[in-house]
Amino acid sequence: MRKFLGFVLCSIFALPLFAQKAKVEIKHTDIMKGDREVRKLYGNVIFQHDNAFMYCDSALSYAKDNRFEAYGKVRIVNKDVTVYGDTLYYSSSSNMASLLGDIRMIHDKMTLTTHFLDYDLKRNLGFYQNGGRIVDETNVLTSEIGQYFVNDKMLFFKNSVELKNQSYVMVTDTLKYQTGTNIAYFVGPTTVTSSENMIFTKNGWYNTKTDQAQVYNDSYLNSGSKFIYSDDMFYDRNKDEGTIRKNAKIQDTTQKLTLYSQYGFYQGKKKAVFMTDSVLVVKAFQQDSLYLHADSLFFNQYTIAPRDSTETDSVTYEIIKAYHNTRFFKDDLQGVCDSLVYNALDSMIYLCVDPIVWSEENQMTGFDIRLKLGENNTRLDQVIIGADAFVVAQCDDEKFNQMKGKSLIGYIEDNELVRVDMFQNGETLYYLKDDDEIVGVNRAVCSNISAYLKNGKIDKIVFKNKPEGTFSPLDQFPKKMSLMDNFKWYDAVRPVNATDVYRKCGSR
Repeated sequence: MRKFLGFVLCSIFALPLFAQKAKVEIKHTDIMKGDREVRKLYGNVIFQHDNAFMYCDSALSYAKDNRFEAYGKVRIVNKDVTVYGDTLYYSSSSNMASLLGDIRMIHDKMTLTTHFLDYDLKRNLGFYQNGGRIVDETNVLTSEIGQYFVNDKMLFFKNSVELKNQSYVMVTDTLKYQTGTNIAYFVGPTTVTSSENMIFTKNGWYNTKTDQAQVYNDSYLNSGSKFIYSDDMFYDRNKDEGTIRKNAKIQDTTQKLTLYSQYGFYQGKKKAVFMTDSVLVVKAFQQDSLYLHADSLFFNQYTIAPRDSTETDSVTYEIIKAYHNTRFFKDDLQGVCDSLVYNALDSMIYLCVDPIVWSEENQMTGFDIRLKLGENNTRLDQVIIGADAFVVAQCDDEKFNQMKGKSLIGYIEDNELVRVDMFQNGETLYYLKDDDEIVGVNRAVCSNISAYLKNGKIDKIVFKNKPEGTFSPLDQFPKKMSLMDNFKWYDAVRPVNATDVYRKCGSR
């Protein structure tokens, strides 16, 4: 028994001696010179280590160190990987091959070229640190530093990374590329530029085979004057379509227009955008901006071709449609309605279904309301009501100046309503003051009426045709006549600042 236990123990301690690494074998050479320590090999030299074969024209073999140096027409064949070079240094202890010269590493349909390459045969990993180039079926990729994990079909690139194909150029600092799926993963600031647009991101992936991308964290797509930002964006380059989620933002620098939401869908070929969930539209004017909110929003761009030879340039314009619970705020103008349409071609904003507009102390209602823009859509010029026009301004808690008619045009100068022209079936009810004290009421009927305002208040009323009117001292004016037919005061739903546009309170 003692002899048996001794044999077992000796066998266990002796295991490392029998588990030594396989030696480099010389499988063939035309000429061999030297001794057991150093051998010089010439002509059709072939080495084998494990399952890898290495070929060259000449070599120095160091038997004691189990390593060799190979020169001329160097080739390594390791399973499905083939590497070509001019010079090779190989050590069996590390399974590391260091190659110099015009190097090509070929695997499947991918070819890596460089001048200095380290290749770990055991891990099947090739890497370079002095510049390299990789070519597959569709892409050419260059970088200063690169690693190729053959078994995982994964490439890792660092410093001055550039990927080119027929459709775009990708530039980044750090990139991972999956050769099996043709997907590039971004782990640093990256741009993908084509003739149509440019994508910028710091985090995400791009499928170079399907031309689909998923990007995160302050990413954006730029096409001409338009920028699309999002923290979560999926984009299909072939369809030129994308889905934007989380902090979505679309900016048109030409129109000075910015759209915000938490969800959107972009169609580049149709030049259309749909947005919903916390929608906000910001339109910049000369002195301030207009802030608008609605449940959902559609943005479309259209182009009108020249009609004849006298017109040389096409005309491009935008239409924005805001649907349901629409509210907007501007320093000099506020409004609510169910839906709204902005047409850049005719420079008009259309308020639809129960619209209300406020300017300073004046509330304006009607069947429909239009806001006319001027000077390249950078300022607000007019308020137009096509039917059932009604203007109200509060004097005190119970008294209101009122003017109504079939239609009206309000004129705005320097962000201030300065004149209101009422057309057809005009009526006015106006409280007269003496030193800020109300002394009487003037009620008149006239087909066409103009009211001139100063600092947002009615300063003068001009009756264009033969008016019929009465003046009554305040104490003799019947209270039941103080409100015109269809009078309503909507101050409770008026937006009071830019953030108040999100308040859900309806219109009329």
